[in-house]
Amino acid sequence: MRIATAAAGGLAIAAVVMGVLAFTTGGDGEEQVAAPPTATPAAPATGGSAPTGLAVWVAQGCGSCHTLAVANAHGVIGPDLASSLKAVPASYIKESIVAPNKAAAAGYSTGLMPGDYASRIAPGDLDRLVSFLKANARR
Repeated sequence: MRIATAAAGGLAIAAVVMGVLAFTTGGDGEEQVAAPPTATPAAPATGGSAPTGLAVWVAQGCGSCHTLAVANAHGVIGPDLASSLKAVPASYIKESIVAPNKAAAAGYSTGLMPGDYASRIAPGDLDRLVSFLKANARR
């Protein structure tokens, strides 16, 4: 009886090991090498032309802190830009990006947003981002 129990236990362990090997080697005993992950573009493809305002938004990671429905962004650190930028001039939006510590939206404090966007975002890209935000602020 002990031999049969030991044999059954050994078979159960062997079955588990074979199952694990099948999942990790593809089932044929050959080690499978995973294909390298493909890079996911940080922004929508622009076909070699200047990036769109949305592409700049994505590339700069704005949605990790801010909410903006049109960009499917739900950040909670900064304000919802669709509502906080309504009825403000483009110059205010631009200044809020390049000099974020000058003023803060109601209910938020300064010092949370990085202050290097003036040097990090190319002037043309900054203009496209500002236009994108202005166009998508609730009026």
